[in-house]
Amino acid sequence: MNTATLHYLYDPFCGWCYGAAPMVSAASEIEGLAINAHGYGLVSGPDSKLTSPQWRDFVRPHEERITAYSKQIFSPAYLQNVLESTEVRLDSDPPIAAMMAAEALGGLGVAMLKRLQLAYYQQGRPIAEFDELLKEATALGLDQGAFEAAYSQALGQVDSHINDTRAMVGQLGLRGVPGFALEQDGQWQVFPFGHYLSRPALFKADLQKALQGSAE
Repeated sequence: MNTATLHYLYDPFCGWCYGAAPMVSAASEIEGLAINAHGYGLVSGPDSKLTSPQWRDFVRPHEERITAYSKQIFSPAYLQNVLESTEVRLDSDPPIAAMMAAEALGGLGVAMLKRLQLAYYQQGRPIAEFDELLKEATALGLDQGAFEAAYSQALGQVDSHINDTRAMVGQLGLRGVPGFALEQDGQWQVFPFGHYLSRPALFKADLQKALQGSAE
């Protein structure tokens, strides 16, 4: 089996990306498959905002569908501490920068993303705040000083990272995130997340078939 890369296009505040987390976990079990996360910037820059009744009314119908398809739970703590609040900052830049820093320090970008999704959607914590990002970094075993330095550097690169991700979305013919594309031997293959959302084992099996086919 050749080494290949699964490109995962996501946003920390994308509920459907949280729904796709079991797919990422299944893919991570495949030996020889690297996973490269690309942050989209759903609520970055001028689109960043505070939680509000309007935001709650926008996301709740989607979250009910996400749970129905993926079985991913949006906890009471999230409903109370995030959706019922008007003070939680929604800004994709800090958690994307934290993912980039964790990846730069120890190849832990996907692990950081998973922790941030759990912190937000299950524990109801404000993941655009640095103190929360630092908690997750140290929980991953990263040195505090090293993370702070890498995070500061990543913040200066996050706009370029997001622009590259959005360009990739267009090049792959995706309508947004989440998105999955397998890169091997210079070839790219898109795996439509909607086909696998409730079937992460099938996603893993189809990835393995694609990898084995390339090796033959």
